[in-house]
Amino acid sequence: MSIKQLRSFLAFQENGSFSAAADELCITKAAVGQQMKLLEESLQTPLFDRNGYRPSLNAVGISFAKEAQKVLDNYDKLFNSLDEDDDYSGTISVGSVPSAILALVPLSVKSMMIEVTNTKIRIVPGMSTDLYDHVLNGSIDVGILSQPQRIEPSLQWVVLVEEPLVLLTSSSFKGTDPIKILQRQPYIRLAQRTSVGLLADQWLTKNKITVKETMIMDSMETLGCMVAHGLGVSVAPDLCKPDPIFSNLRKISLPNSTDARVLGMLTRKDNPKHKIIMKLKQHINNTIKAT
Repeated sequence: MSIKQLRSFLAFQENGSFSAAADELCITKAAVGQQMKLLEESLQTPLFDRNGYRPSLNAVGISFAKEAQKVLDNYDKLFNSLDEDDDYSGTISVGSVPSAILALVPLSVKSMMIEVTNTKIRIVPGMSTDLYDHVLNGSIDVGILSQPQRIEPSLQWVVLVEEPLVLLTSSSFKGTDPIKILQRQPYIRLAQRTSVGLLADQWLTKNKITVKETMIMDSMETLGCMVAHGLGVSVAPDLCKPDPIFSNLRKISLPNSTDARVLGMLTRKDNPKHKIIMKLKQHINNTIKAT
């Protein structure tokens, strides 16, 4: 029996299927299935009822889940028993929206690793809604994401920076009136399933601006590339730490707009890796402030 097997087992209990557990843990469905098979073999008893449309926990599995949770809780609390000089040892998993992975996260992690040499950091990209769930169920320690609409009592939310919405154009585009540009130029939209895409669409609707949509992008990286090549314009946050492509885009202020993407850090209040998390937050804040 291993800690990985217990985490996979509890992920199944939480999500109700091997595929959903695999998505939560960022591994394959086959890997979850193999871990469950090994867990049952080590316990020498079935934990699942496999007679229905999909596997479900049997009575033994339900009872075992309670004990497995206690084991994992105690395992995680080992970080609290480390010596003072060893407070930063171990592994921390950091989930982040792709736009922050372009520069903000790597720059922050780089400076942190210079100061703290005995910490391993795992980076997990994802959309804000998915990262929220990953933090809530404990599959990642930290989420760098857009401000959630709701925050469970068990979670801690800290604002890192506000990134105002701007009009993005290629560096060679000469227009200056944002409203006319939006009305006349091809528009590249961020998918509404992203928090940033929804925010941009809400601004367009609020200001009664009709655009000529030509493309829908799933991420800020692809959006920036399309705009940089002159394929259209877009409304998006002015990233606090942009990558080279985004840095070269023109950013035109939107009239009478106070709309912004609020980027922050989400963690569980009971996470035993508090000291490592606070060290990461310190380096993220320093990276944001650095010019």
